[in-house]
Amino acid sequence: MAEATQKRARDADADATEDASHREKKMRESINGAAAELLCPITLKLPIQPVMAEDGKIYEREAIVEWFARKATSPSTGAAIGTKLLPAVQARNTIESLIQSGAIEGELAEAWQKNLEFEKRVKEMRAKAEGGDGEAMHWMGVSYTYGQGVAKDKAQARAWYERSAAARNPKGLASFSHSLLNGIGGPQDTALGLVNLTEAAGLGSDFGAYLLGWAFFSGGYGLPKDPVRARYWLNPVVDGECEVKHLCPTCIPHAVNMLALMDAPAEE
Repeated sequence: MAEATQKRARDADADATEDASHREKKMRESINGAAAELLCPITLKLPIQPVMAEDGKIYEREAIVEWFARKATSPSTGAAIGTKLLPAVQARNTIESLIQSGAIEGELAEAWQKNLEFEKRVKEMRAKAEGGDGEAMHWMGVSYTYGQGVAKDKAQARAWYERSAAARNPKGLASFSHSLLNGIGGPQDTALGLVNLTEAAGLGSDFGAYLLGWAFFSGGYGLPKDPVRARYWLNPVVDGECEVKHLCPTCIPHAVNMLALMDAPAEE
């Protein structure tokens, strides 16, 4: 009798465990389904600044804005649509609630939280930039250049670089000169670009020194080929002697190669 009672109890516990497991599985499937509906079709990530486009889909704002800069179609359907966007506040609140509760976890949640932190960083740096901080102004320019925390916008990037240059920030001077010399985010202005470039290099910018060294090496930006001046600016770049370092590391081998080509013996 006791054994039968114990067996029934074990069977009841097993059934209850199976039911709980089944409910948990169904709940997880439901949550995953909801999360999938909230993914931006362009980034395939949960959006930090969700907006609804005219195709009824939720997108990351910077991603869809960049998309519309190139196309006038829906990223989801391929059909032609207008570019009107509406803030999807409820979607943002839902995503935040699901992540904070632990309902959404793993790579999706980690990526969203990382982007959220970057968004906060953008707000902090924008406040500093608006307050006159030249370094923060340059940081904002870089953010708009690469679409970090904001939508890519070459004109906005150039505007921030110009403000940073006006504040006599070496990085800002170099980046603004690059925009001017190459007509990025606005009209090309070689004369003003070279003025800013020379100032940037003189103030210790390795990016500025690299560009000036390349110009004298190749005869770029209307400057004459001048190996002496090219070496003068490229040597400190290669030796790491520039005080202000913001040059992409991949440019260093190019600087090394330019110096090697100039030092190679001339063919008879």
